[in-house]
Amino acid sequence: MTEQPIRTVREFARAAGLSEDRTERHRAAGALLLDGEPVTDLDTPVPDGGKVHVAGS
Repeated sequence: MTEQPIRTVREFARAAGLSEDRTERHRAAGALLLDGEPVTDLDTPVPDGGKVHVAGS
């Protein structure tokens, strides 16, 4: 069985087309959420089935 690589909030945001600068602005504003909780570190791992969301979008 092949192990899936751990993806971070940063990688999810990049895959969604957000620039590093825009991602950081959303994080600093408390609008970047992982499973409904504000993200404080963009390198936070996203668990399998985890949801990354920008509040207000």
